[in-house]
Amino acid sequence: MLPEYTRQGTWRLVALCILLCYPIMAVKWIPFGGGARYLNILAASVSFMLLWQAPRHDIGKLLGGALRCGLPFLPFVLVWVFAQLWHGYDPTDLNPLTRLLWCALLFIGARLAGITYRHLAIAAGLGAAVYCGVALYEVYGLGRFRASGGGYENRFGQFAIWVASLCFLHAVNDKAKAQSSAFSVLLVLAGMLGVVATLLSGSRGTLAALVVVGIILVKASQWRRGVLAGFAILFAAAAFFLPDNPMYGRLESIFREILGYFSETGATQTSIGLRLELFRIAYLTLLDHPVIGPGYTSLRQLYETHPAFGIPSEWMLAIPGFHSDWAQTIGIGGGLLMLAYFATCIWMWLAARGNVYQLAFLGFSIVFGVSEIFFTNKIGLSLLMVSWALYAAAEQNKDPGK
Repeated sequence: MLPEYTRQGTWRLVALCILLCYPIMAVKWIPFGGGARYLNILAASVSFMLLWQAPRHDIGKLLGGALRCGLPFLPFVLVWVFAQLWHGYDPTDLNPLTRLLWCALLFIGARLAGITYRHLAIAAGLGAAVYCGVALYEVYGLGRFRASGGGYENRFGQFAIWVASLCFLHAVNDKAKAQSSAFSVLLVLAGMLGVVATLLSGSRGTLAALVVVGIILVKASQWRRGVLAGFAILFAAAAFFLPDNPMYGRLESIFREILGYFSETGATQTSIGLRLELFRIAYLTLLDHPVIGPGYTSLRQLYETHPAFGIPSEWMLAIPGFHSDWAQTIGIGGGLLMLAYFATCIWMWLAARGNVYQLAFLGFSIVFGVSEIFFTNKIGLSLLMVSWALYAAAEQNKDPGK
């Protein structure tokens, strides 16, 4: 922590509150929410003002820390930028590169503001509670089938389970031993609210994040039986209090949708059937464009230029993307970008081996990317990079000499 860089008082409190409000990115009803405006407007502005106050002799050290924080993302970001330029995309639309630059600035701001793990635990708990309130209002107040935060249901579910999982990690992680039992209990309760919000979103793939958290907690904590019992109680409570939850019917349809896809001659108009068909198209695309990809613009363009893919239905042509990071990377940059994606994941794992939070971020991103675009989505990539930067800054604030 670097208290000498910022005044203790109102300004530092305001800066902390702004930097820690990253969960708003998936809630459109909240000012600056429903997009990455938190990062490029709020966090960037505050971080720049904090950097302006920093002593000149420490700026080099801060920039070096920001560089080390962002290094694991470089293979993926640089190859994506190269693919964009190679295929003649708009050169101003370099989303991965701008995400990385803004998050480097965010890391510096978080270090200067003195963000700690306790701050991040509070932010996760408040975020989970807000997501639960939004989900309950949308489903039971507005009568919607699935909670979306005013945007996309699956993205809302990803953010909700993300902050919920952080609550569980903060509650039992060894780094948090000094916190009171009451604070840990509040975090677990907040995590339960976040899981309820996820269930109300009806997003099935997001529940895999709880498997990631369970594995991490079992390996990093001695509370094995307690953690497993906690998850059992959590799901039992959700099933008891939310009998008409939209998630239950969607979970029941998983095997039916898989069998339906393989038993029909064409693509089935179901959630899983659609994704399986997109994997098939991505595989054929990789065979035709193994190095740098076709320069994906839309499925309609791919079908028109590749007759061997078959004749698509109109509902297939209306799909905006591949719904999977693995498939989307093939469309954007072929085998080269896919290899860069794997390289970034491996580098993140190597950099995060001693940090359970960053290991969780990597695990979440991989499991989300199986059925949705996450790395290759502006908001998903923003959540990953923002969380990575904030927790890296908190780890270094424990030891300013790093």
